[in-house]
Amino acid sequence: MQRTALILAYLLICTNCFAQQYPFVHYTPRDGLANNRARFIFQDSKGKLYIATFAGLSVYDGTRFINYNARNGLATDLVNDVAEMGVDSIWIFTNSNKINCLVNGRLKDFTPPDNYTPLINQFIKCTDGNYYAIADEGLFRLENKKFVKLPFTGVPDDNAKTFLQAVEIDKKLYIISNPDYKRIEGNLFVYDILQDKVFDYNRDIRILYLFKRSANELWISTRDGILMLDKLSARNDLISLKPLPDSFHIPKDLFPSFLYKDRQNNTWLACVKGVYKIDKNGKTTIFTIENGLTTNFQTSVFQDYENNIWFTNVQTGLCKLTNQQLTYYPELKPGLSVTDIFIHPSSDSVFLYDAYHHKVMLRFPNDETREYYNNDPVNRYATFVSANDNYLLSGDTIFRWTTRPGSKQYSLSVIYIDSASGFTSGMRDKDGNLLAVSKNLILAYGNSVISEPVEYLADNLTIDKSNRIWVAPRSNKLFCFEITGTGDNRKFLLLKKIEQILPGSSPRSIVADKSGNIWIGSRDWGLYRFNFDNNLNVKSRLQVTTQNGMSENFVNYLYCDNENNIWACTPSGLDRIKVEKDNFLVENITRSNNIYLPIFKIQQTAKGVFWILTSAGIIIYNPDKKFINDWKPHLSFSNILINNLNKISLLSDGELNYFQNNLVFHLSAPTFIDEKQTRFSYLLEGSGNKSWSSPSTDAAINFVNLPPGEYILRTKAIFLHGLYPDTESTFSFTIRPPWWKTWWFKSLLGLVIVGLFLLALRFYINRKLELQRVMLEKKQAIEKERTRIATDMHDDLGAGLSQIKFLSEAIGMKRQRHLSIEEEVSSIRSFSDEMIDKMGEIVWALNEKNDTLSDLLSYTRSYAVEYLTQNGIGCRVEEPDNIPQDYVSSEARRNIYLTVKESLHNIVKHAQATEVFIKIEITNWLTIQIFDNGIGINNTSPSPWGNGLINMRNRIKELKGVFHIENKDGTVVTIRVPQNH
Repeated sequence: MQRTALILAYLLICTNCFAQQYPFVHYTPRDGLANNRARFIFQDSKGKLYIATFAGLSVYDGTRFINYNARNGLATDLVNDVAEMGVDSIWIFTNSNKINCLVNGRLKDFTPPDNYTPLINQFIKCTDGNYYAIADEGLFRLENKKFVKLPFTGVPDDNAKTFLQAVEIDKKLYIISNPDYKRIEGNLFVYDILQDKVFDYNRDIRILYLFKRSANELWISTRDGILMLDKLSARNDLISLKPLPDSFHIPKDLFPSFLYKDRQNNTWLACVKGVYKIDKNGKTTIFTIENGLTTNFQTSVFQDYENNIWFTNVQTGLCKLTNQQLTYYPELKPGLSVTDIFIHPSSDSVFLYDAYHHKVMLRFPNDETREYYNNDPVNRYATFVSANDNYLLSGDTIFRWTTRPGSKQYSLSVIYIDSASGFTSGMRDKDGNLLAVSKNLILAYGNSVISEPVEYLADNLTIDKSNRIWVAPRSNKLFCFEITGTGDNRKFLLLKKIEQILPGSSPRSIVADKSGNIWIGSRDWGLYRFNFDNNLNVKSRLQVTTQNGMSENFVNYLYCDNENNIWACTPSGLDRIKVEKDNFLVENITRSNNIYLPIFKIQQTAKGVFWILTSAGIIIYNPDKKFINDWKPHLSFSNILINNLNKISLLSDGELNYFQNNLVFHLSAPTFIDEKQTRFSYLLEGSGNKSWSSPSTDAAINFVNLPPGEYILRTKAIFLHGLYPDTESTFSFTIRPPWWKTWWFKSLLGLVIVGLFLLALRFYINRKLELQRVMLEKKQAIEKERTRIATDMHDDLGAGLSQIKFLSEAIGMKRQRHLSIEEEVSSIRSFSDEMIDKMGEIVWALNEKNDTLSDLLSYTRSYAVEYLTQNGIGCRVEEPDNIPQDYVSSEARRNIYLTVKESLHNIVKHAQATEVFIKIEITNWLTIQIFDNGIGINNTSPSPWGNGLINMRNRIKELKGVFHIENKDGTVVTIRVPQNH
């Protein structure tokens, strides 16, 4: 959460403003607050703050503000009251006749069964266990989720309305009423909640605010001052009030509009002059614009579980006083510009040096001061050290600082000049002598000085518990010395010199803690802690940087306090580092209090009070005044978004579908002490990642395109300041796989695959069987064709050859008898020609090159013309101009050809025709019609064609065709065969 920066510049230029400044942190709409006009604050049991404003409700958990207003579901923007009605259930009472409730972060409406809701200004729970609504319409009790109006008998109707505020004392409600808001002040009613009647009322008190200071103690702020309830008079049941006794130390001229008592029994009063804090001893602190508030008039004061004090106002929003132990002084005293501070470890007095005015001020524990002046010119970067004597280290010179008896003047005397370089730092050793460092290490005792080079300029030095002196010059080396000898025989003995002590960064500061560790602050790489063995060899080295919570990695000064904590001064602020089992706990002292100043130096008094030198004044920090804090932040999931739209219920774990895999988890660990020091880390179990994420200030965890699976999100809140232990929380959720990845779909898919495999196997087997069948049929067709050819050859050629054989034998016999053989020779010649023709027909039928319709018709036409012409019959053929080259099997060619041939043979043999007309048509069918002008066919008598007609019909039938013969001026033979052959 980004905070509004505390404006300090005006404090430096405002010469009449020397008051101490308190570390207020300011929150405005720029930080996320709903509106700068804030009314009051409520805190729930989990630690979240609810800030009621004139423009909605802001919920703050330390990491972000979540705002609710009329645009996102709130009945109206003006919030009158907030109440916690159960775990994760917050009721919001707006300035309307509706009630909203926040349940697990979701805004809903509460509607009573009778649909009646008064306009509630305050909602309180009384000791009788009932809730009461202080409303514009009167007083109501919540019964069975209904608002029941309570009777106000004996009171004029004009006054029994517009109830604004109430408190309970001894089973009686004291109520402020301001009918129609005619006056700024209100009337007072007393209502007995046991007897349900008005006990008393007073319209002349002019009430501003009711304040229950204790169980039976009621304070009433009026226009005549603050009064308190004396008693209820037994006579006439009258209200009896009296002024506050002086023992409360309340100023008489205050007319507060708000009163509050914190856990430390301090009383807070908010009025137009500012906010007054009065402790039980009467010590009064006034908070105004002059010491840190943004405006004097505050509408409320509130103390959270961590003892932070919050202020609301209707001008600049929200203020937090996070640390009452810390005060900031732009000028500790008019005319004093502190440039250096020094405190004896065993003293509570503080030396403050002003190099601008050559002034030294000694401040005693009782706040008394003693000042000394000098007009000698001294470098403004001079360092003051109080040892057995007082010293000023200015440039290359060490001065002894002495006072003149009875005078405020001090004098300087030179005791040593180091021509090599200027002095940067000094301190006292255990014997009270001065140790100083430049490019040389200097020991000043009495009037003597010894020196030892450290090879390069060093910014600081330190002494460990064994009285060894450690120096880390900017050359990135580390020297360890001890002082040997006594008197004038003293000298430095180098015990250890370590080269490259830091990895790539030059040292700027050094300190030894009470455990013997050496801490070195670097220029760019933060702070290092070194642990050494007895031989001064490095045993371990730990580093702490901004990743661990430090304000900055440039550490210009280090200090070890009485409790062995390390204080790191940086250009961005002051940090306190604690070490627990090699874990660094870093608390940002200045940044957490909204002070952003370079810190130069820190010193501690014997009583533990810290004095801190900044670039613009002094900070005094007293940790002993810190209040006991029993609050432990609880880590929870404040909001869970799905695809940046829908929300998961926070009551139970989530089960999401496949497309709900973009998730945003908002974490909440409410703490308001240095919220910036809270880090969040997470581990998503089920994702395959076994390591926690790097701690981050980002309280939102984003997951994009999470695959289906079961997940457990483990989260951790880490508080770098060490005020609270780490806390963890988990959330389990499941992303269901898509339907195509579910077990039932996979099972179904497996069954489908098995079924398809079986079908494919069946198809393969059937195909293989079909191929085998086709091959077998083809083989059978070949065998059939072979058989047919053999039969044809046997029938046609065999018969002819047999005739030729017989004729040849007859010729031989006739030649022996010397008979004529011409007839036999002629017959042989005729049979030979016929056999040649039949052989040609067989060869034509077998030739695959003739497997087209065009070849079939051409061959048939040629045969018909030639055959009929030879027999003295005229032949005329009509056929299409373009005959397609469609495929015709050899069997179809043979059957069609032989059918035509048989028809022509019958015409020649029986028809006595003189002319034949052949007509060929080609559509989806091949149609061949043969017309002759012969005597026709006698269908009534036995067919002269004999078996030939039967053979022709059978041949065409095999081709799924039609064979038809009719008499029509001769004989018409029709052959129709489908074109798929």
